[in-house]
Amino acid sequence: MVWIFFIVIFSFVMMLLAPQMLTLQARMGLGQLRKSVKQLEGWAKESRQIALRAITKHGKPKRDVEKEFDNFLEFFAIEPVSEDPSGVLRRLEHILDVRKRRFEGAVAHFAPKADPESAANLEMVIEGAMANYFIYRIMRHFTLLAEKTKNMQIVMLTQMNVPFFREYAKAFVEATKTFAAGKPIGDGVGTLTAANFIGKAKCREPVEDTVYAETEFDGRKLLIVKAKGPGGRVGKPGELIRRLIQKRKVSRIIMIDAAGKLEGDVSGQVIEGVGAAIGGPPTEKYKIEEVAVKRKIPVDAIVIKESFTEAIKPLNKRLAKGVEVAVERVKQAIRDRTKPGDVVIIAGIGNTIGIGQSPKEIPMKFPPAPEKKKGEIESALLPFR
Repeated sequence: MVWIFFIVIFSFVMMLLAPQMLTLQARMGLGQLRKSVKQLEGWAKESRQIALRAITKHGKPKRDVEKEFDNFLEFFAIEPVSEDPSGVLRRLEHILDVRKRRFEGAVAHFAPKADPESAANLEMVIEGAMANYFIYRIMRHFTLLAEKTKNMQIVMLTQMNVPFFREYAKAFVEATKTFAAGKPIGDGVGTLTAANFIGKAKCREPVEDTVYAETEFDGRKLLIVKAKGPGGRVGKPGELIRRLIQKRKVSRIIMIDAAGKLEGDVSGQVIEGVGAAIGGPPTEKYKIEEVAVKRKIPVDAIVIKESFTEAIKPLNKRLAKGVEVAVERVKQAIRDRTKPGDVVIIAGIGNTIGIGQSPKEIPMKFPPAPEKKKGEIESALLPFR
């Protein structure tokens, strides 16, 4: 009877204290969220300052562009309706083209003295600042919403996503600095691989911001496709590949790009597959797939693994080593899957900032890869290797 009495009393007390404990836990969680919002705000402001400094080097003083630049940070593009899928990619491409023209116009207005390559880099700088500002606004939104509604579930969900927001925000700050300096980033591994095949061959630009060069390797004619560098561009490789195939009898397409790695995978690892290796909006990928199916051209994919943060940070030595491996894989693929006299398209996909076409414009020195954190198990769980 004594034990039953104590259990009843204990249960009654817990019922009374449970709401207060949840409220206390929510207050503690909100306090942590406020600190995180402050930190993200600081990174967003840092990216903004980096962008403004980069812009003011090419024309107008800061006071003349600051207000307009702040308004442009929330620039957006609305995707076309997908309920009626007929022609949706064509409509999406039109919207993306209009968006690009708006960015080019904004850069021309903010930095009228910038040359074409610097202007392309400034577009990337603005993109980095916009990404950081967006992350800050999203985090601020959920924190204020949790405070307003006193909803414990919102607090917990937001807390669970804080590590991701922080990692991405830190990466975008570094990316904005890299864009401002015009240095190559991890996403450029595909274009760097392609640039190694160009050599002294002459490059042509039949499609805006996208170039190709003709060269030979082991009796095969190679058409090397990449975005025009060394400014920050991704170009329209799908459109250029489609035009080349319409004019030439192409035997094979080999595409090289960066690929998002899973946790536990090794950065810089090179793997092979089939299909159009190209990320971003599906417009360019669709063009490649459509013309490849129509002409029955095999498409090989060679990708270099890296994390999302590595993709927007400076291209490091570990990823550069992966580029060297990818070059050899491409050569081996040409030898094994084509015959002398064939025409092969080598498409290097990705952002070509800091990576030009001529040998003098191809970077040779890279920063060291970041050291593994204590307790990191990137490759420790791979006993089969």
